Amino acid sequence: MTHVTPATAVRVWMFLVVATVTSGWLIEHHSVAGRWTAVAVMLVAALKGRAVLLYFMELKGAPRGWRVAFEVWIWLCAAVVVALWAVGGTSA
Repeated sequence: MTHVTPATAVRVWMFLVVATVTSGWLIEHHSVAGRWTAVAVMLVAALKGRAVLLYFMELKGAPRGWRVAFEVWIWLCAAVVVALWAVGGTSA
């Protein structure tokens, strides 16, 4: 099992902060990305979830099967949310 170094933890934390601020800004300025705002925010959410699980829950050092299962799960969940939004959502 590999442990996260303090420097890596700070870099991942900074990514999470920047991603959160970016998502909030994108939501507030919906006209920048238009209809694609929901997709962009969901992509950022998936990346943030992936970062937390890989680095802070130490899934990065887990056996390959667990990593593959996680990767499939997070991207499948994100795709389902985006697909449901595309089918039934409105952009207003």
